[in-house]
Amino acid sequence: MKPKRITEGMDVLVRKAGVKKIRFHDLRHTHASFLLRIGINPKAAAERLGMTPAMFNERYSHLLPTMQDEAVDRIEAELKKYSEKTLDPVDK
Repeated sequence: MKPKRITEGMDVLVRKAGVKKIRFHDLRHTHASFLLRIGINPKAAAERLGMTPAMFNERYSHLLPTMQDEAVDRIEAELKKYSEKTLDPVDK
């Protein structure tokens, strides 16, 4: 299939859907962002996209800072739950 045909088909679908115009290749970036957002390991995400982990990290690392904040929050919540379970009632 010629790339031009994919582009033309994408244009038709975007028009029919009534959404903002996007390129077919934009779907790749959306997929990569989505994978990171739902917590898929970056190595697995890179493999899905046919990239090396280094290539993936270079391209998509800008998405990770907020995910780091979320990771810290989740770790703190888990540690808090654990500490509440293990503290002696007298220590509370």
